Amino acid sequence: MVLGQRGSIHTIVLGLVIIVGFGIALGWPQYQKHKTVASAQRALDLGKALAFAEATYKTQHGAYTPDFAQLGLALPCPVVRDGDKIEMECSDYVYRLEEGGVLRVQHKGLPKWFDLDLAKGSVDCSHEDGSIAGSHICSRVDLTGAAQP
Repeated sequence: MVLGQRGSIHTIVLGLVIIVGFGIALGWPQYQKHKTVASAQRALDLGKALAFAEATYKTQHGAYTPDFAQLGLALPCPVVRDGDKIEMECSDYVYRLEEGGVLRVQHKGLPKWFDLDLAKGSVDCSHEDGSIAGSHICSRVDLTGAAQP
């Protein structure tokens, strides 16, 4: 009698482990997508704050500055200087000022980026052709009014 009950308990526990395993296996990719989109939205929000600070800096000094440390913001990530290249490197994104007053927010691992045109006040979410992750992020991130100073 005890052996029969013990076998059924093991079967039930094994069944529960299999069900939980399938649940995790099916839910994990969705969780990763949500996490990536949330990170992209935070990167865009920081890019927006940098764009506003750059616009203020330009009115005071007559030009944009590639050195984000001079903007007077509390920066969440370190500014890295490598020769003539100045970037702010965060965990997932790199921020740099390109020629022509374009603030580029580029993902470190995915072929995806945001271009904030400081003069026009526009945002472009771009990705390489055929990049499923890039198109997924660009379709989910809210770009409305992102660079309007």
